[in-house]
Amino acid sequence: FLTAEDACGGTMRGSSGIISSPNFPNEYHNNADCTWTVVADPGDTISLIFTDFQMEEKYDYLEVEGSEPPTIWLSGMNVPPPVISNKNWLRLHFVTDSNHRYRGFSAHYQG
Repeated sequence: FLTAEDACGGTMRGSSGIISSPNFPNEYHNNADCTWTVVADPGDTISLIFTDFQMEEKYDYLEVEGSEPPTIWLSGMNVPPPVISNKNWLRLHFVTDSNHRYRGFSAHYQG
């Protein structure tokens, strides 16, 4: 059962855009489970540049698939280095537990 507040994720197209956690720059909610897929033109790669990153170490995390290494697991309070896809897509999976909420993340992508 999804309420409007829980709706998050989706497919992002186009040459550039911004992906951020629900409610950003306010605190994300507990028990979030969001998946975004970024799709660029065939043959293109995608750069994901984080501008803000703040989540509960180990318990809340962002998993990024589609780059090298195949799965990058991000958590904690440090802004991660940019992620470059090795195909024309990236998948971001944001998961939070039932306590301790932070600002979350914001990232800018470009194809």
